[in-house]
Amino acid sequence: MRFSYVLPDPGSYRRWDDFESDLACLKRAGYDAVELQIADPAQLDEARLRRSLDAAGCLMCAFQTGGTYATRGNCLSTADETIRARTVELLKRFVDLAARWQAVMVFGSLQGRLKDEPDAKAGERRIAEALAEIGRQATQEGVTIAVEPVNHSEVGFHNTIAAVSQLVRGLDLPGVRMMVDTYHMNIEERDMLAPLAGIADILAHVHLCETNRGVLGAGHWNTAAFLAELRRLGFGGFCSIGVYNTALGAGECMTRCMAALRSAHLTGENRFRMKRSF
Repeated sequence: MRFSYVLPDPGSYRRWDDFESDLACLKRAGYDAVELQIADPAQLDEARLRRSLDAAGCLMCAFQTGGTYATRGNCLSTADETIRARTVELLKRFVDLAARWQAVMVFGSLQGRLKDEPDAKAGERRIAEALAEIGRQATQEGVTIAVEPVNHSEVGFHNTIAAVSQLVRGLDLPGVRMMVDTYHMNIEERDMLAPLAGIADILAHVHLCETNRGVLGAGHWNTAAFLAELRRLGFGGFCSIGVYNTALGAGECMTRCMAALRSAHLTGENRFRMKRSF
């Protein structure tokens, strides 16, 4: 298990130097990789990004894909064929991007909301059909799409671990796996640990996000118990930390979250050893 940190699209920074400064902070804090929120791969300066990552000694672990739901209305559930077609083409560009970087492709928000398709069954059918097409390309290119259960106030479909698991297993494509986000789990799941064992074989990625979306430790989520369960299940992917609700600077957020992770890791290791000793 390795840790990464979520940063916004480099193009959203006022200066590229500010993005590189965040990368340097990330590396100093002890993270292994970065996960980026990208609007459109066609607008990403990949050569410059690669130089910046190489200079920082930082890996790329994942790309988030959902930004253009809010800015362009892209989604897969809508009955509007034009919107669905352009969203599929966007996601295919993300597959190509993820292949070039050997990174995970996170998918969730581009499913859309119930206002896009009030008929949940129709929306789910369109999402599954599109994801099958994109997933076949991902499988051919050796890319993993990590489908994220997003809470019902942000996405209208496949909100729970059980729903995404059913979708992923139904598609039965090596390139389509799933992920979990602790913020969304806290809203949709009755238990933060129990569902994990049932998806251990298809769990490709994890988002660690506090219950209030602040820095780790600012809410009531039991970080130590969650990480201990991931270790018990043999999870070997990346856990990306996302902080979206704070007045703190990025560097301070990175440092505080890493301190919480190290504390949680030590707590979890001690619990694991105690269990084995009895």
